[in-house]
Amino acid sequence: MGAPNRPARARSSGGRTLMLLGVLLALAAGTIVIFVVSTVVPPTGSSVNVVVAAKDLPTGTILSVTAGDTTHTLITAAFIEQAMPENVAPKNALTFTSQDNLNILLNNKVIVGAFYQGEVLRQNDPRLVDEGLAAAGSKTLEHPDQLKPGQVLIEFPLPDSGGGKPALVSGDHIDLLVTECNLVGSKSQGGCETQTTIQNIYVYDVTGGSAWLVLSHQQALEIKFLKETGKTDIVIRKPGDTTDDNTISVDASTIVSQFHFDK
Repeated sequence: MGAPNRPARARSSGGRTLMLLGVLLALAAGTIVIFVVSTVVPPTGSSVNVVVAAKDLPTGTILSVTAGDTTHTLITAAFIEQAMPENVAPKNALTFTSQDNLNILLNNKVIVGAFYQGEVLRQNDPRLVDEGLAAAGSKTLEHPDQLKPGQVLIEFPLPDSGGGKPALVSGDHIDLLVTECNLVGSKSQGGCETQTTIQNIYVYDVTGGSAWLVLSHQQALEIKFLKETGKTDIVIRKPGDTTDDNTISVDASTIVSQFHFDK
């Protein structure tokens, strides 16, 4: 007699289901951790309260605690306090302590270098001078740090550029080349002679057909004589070049010898 047939045993799937569920939970937990870590914002560091221009401030503006008219601007309307990350603020930025201190510091100051909205005011900012040191609107207010005591501005006419952009701009340095003729005592013996004269001249400004040059009083006298008695030209120096030239004066005999006109 054969053994009785047993019903087929159902295959258990509970263990596999639990394993799959555990894997899914682990993946979900990892996703949450990654999301949390990725949304953490790194600290930006400490900030400092500085003084910035509240609006564009042109040269010639006089700052005042109380007066506000065509020539005066209220300090409270000109400069405001602004928080700025310490690693972004300029090292010499003026730190805001109180409006009273700012009023004392800026009252009756003349703006001699334009501020643009948002620009940071610096400690001992050269764009501000005491009222009375220069007339509002004076050319000497445009770049006051480039005009030292004992120096003057002299106008130097530039050649006609044909309506194009001037070759010179403020901040250039030039040398002056001059040809003089019939100078008593010159090596040319009554002829013409060309040489480099005043060197490394700072160009303060260029307006119209003229350049304004920074010179000492003595150099201003020399350049006046040279303009009136000779023919003048300029050469523009490479930025940062302060070397003295080692040229020699040139006359007719120099040209004949150098370029072999005698052969």
